[in-house]
Amino acid sequence: MKPRMLPWAVENEGTHNFNEEDLTAGWSHKSIAFVAGLGTFGVNRMLITPAGCAGRFGSMVISAEIPPTPRPGREFCRYYNGGKCLYCVTNCPTGALQVDGLDKQTCYRRLLEVAGQFTDLGLCDVCSKCALGPCATGPA
Repeated sequence: MKPRMLPWAVENEGTHNFNEEDLTAGWSHKSIAFVAGLGTFGVNRMLITPAGCAGRFGSMVISAEIPPTPRPGREFCRYYNGGKCLYCVTNCPTGALQVDGLDKQTCYRRLLEVAGQFTDLGLCDVCSKCALGPCATGPA
């Protein structure tokens, strides 16, 4: 029996199911991971887990009751955990990422530029400069 898809879910489309005008989505895998207790959000607006932030999340809605994962006992972003690191802000090629916010439109324009350079690979709208550095492979 094929699982029933929720009205807003699109089968086989784990990404690119967002509003391209305001860059919002009805479902965020990294927010679900946060709610599940897997990590904390960093300055880079990514979820940093004990394994780092250089990865991807997926989520699934099920009816089984699962005991919650305890929330992390500390902040994983080095900047928020002591103010010493802003690698992600310093290395943002567009300046879209700042300590106090992210200019989503500027960031997205950069992603589309990158996609235009690699059309032979299919949709390749990535930059990931904010996922490099110390938090990529785990917090301090």
